[in-house]
Amino acid sequence: MSDGKQKDDLEKELQECVTYFRERSVYRKIFDKMRDKYASLGHLGGSITFSGLRAEECHQLEGFFQRDFIGKKTITISYTAMEKALKNSRFGKLEWGDILTAYFGEELVAKRDRKLLEQQMQNDFFARILKNFPINPAAGWLGNVLCLKEDGYKLCIKQYREAPEQFEQTLCRFLRAVPGLPFLNDSPKQLLAVFAAETTGDPHFFDTGTAGEQLLTAYLQKALRQGINKTFYPMEQRAELYYEAGLLKDDLSNYTLVYGVHAELKDGTVHEGIEGFLRNREPLQLTLMTLGGLRNVSPQTEGQEKKRVYIVENPAVFSTLIQNYPDQTFVCGNGQIRLATLVLLDLFEEDTVFYYAGDYDPEGLQIAQKLAERYKERLMLWNYHSGLYERYRSDVELSPKRLKKLDGIYLPQLLELKVAMKRDKRAAYQETMLGEYDPTLCRK
Repeated sequence: MSDGKQKDDLEKELQECVTYFRERSVYRKIFDKMRDKYASLGHLGGSITFSGLRAEECHQLEGFFQRDFIGKKTITISYTAMEKALKNSRFGKLEWGDILTAYFGEELVAKRDRKLLEQQMQNDFFARILKNFPINPAAGWLGNVLCLKEDGYKLCIKQYREAPEQFEQTLCRFLRAVPGLPFLNDSPKQLLAVFAAETTGDPHFFDTGTAGEQLLTAYLQKALRQGINKTFYPMEQRAELYYEAGLLKDDLSNYTLVYGVHAELKDGTVHEGIEGFLRNREPLQLTLMTLGGLRNVSPQTEGQEKKRVYIVENPAVFSTLIQNYPDQTFVCGNGQIRLATLVLLDLFEEDTVFYYAGDYDPEGLQIAQKLAERYKERLMLWNYHSGLYERYRSDVELSPKRLKKLDGIYLPQLLELKVAMKRDKRAAYQETMLGEYDPTLCRK
């Protein structure tokens, strides 16, 4: 018999064998376990055990193994028994390795070999992409991330494993966008959606939660050497990170209320609009876009012995203070401190002293502590003591969930209030303490 004829006969016998086993459902269970054994051992061997087989499945096994399996709760079949049954069958010229390969439509692979293969495929995937961006500032970052498993590594591997083709497109669009970042080109700040549209073709490419946004955030943290810390909440910190990179995540709705400031533009000239509000003794809203064009700001009290700025949490208090003390400088955080407020405060010169007053509730103490952490000796807590808490304590009961927030308060100046608040479980609001806020009595 010629080699070609013999090969054809074996191939035909192999197909008949695969058909035989596929028509008997119990062999799927057996072959799955055999494949798992191969993956674990690196070769076919050992034993496989079953329990709970139906009577029909037991009959299917009996035909091939020539053994009675009916009534047995647990069935164990060794590889030696598998080989013996195969040799005694009409498929005796075949090998189990060939049968399993044909049955599953792929080669059997040991776990260690599969891991090596998968790792090589992963390396080739990223190498192919990086090769197309040889002088890209983010390519070097990505190479280090993959090599050293730095921030962003888990994201890249997760995206690659879930949808490699889609992630390749995302990664390439991200890499194409990075060279256009404003901070790399000393260009004006830009709205994030506009930047995304111009560099990727999709204004939503860097939207919160997308892979594009996560990649950009990880890159900027490294490029600007700024990590997410506890000074402010992650969303606020991320907005500040993007602002430093020249990207405005939220422009018009991210504003701060201010009264009584001078401001200079980047070219050193006076900002006439802000100066006009100062002359008219009116408060104004400053957006991130406006703030991004300023070189510095200064309080209208700068000619006095000390430069002072008074920051309050609530608009009603802000409005009352600017009416009662029109020669001072005030900023309103309007509840949570927005990025715009932080950007404004950062524009004041180092010798400016900030006085902060807020509500006596867990959230108010958190804001006060975070500002103190950020501005350190430049920030004075204004009227934070238990005497005022006792005098103005409200009937508003603090829930256990809100009281839990006090556990994170550790600033020495706030501990007295923290203890009183945990004891009485009540809040005190600065709108009721208006008479206690007199800027002229503040001293550093």
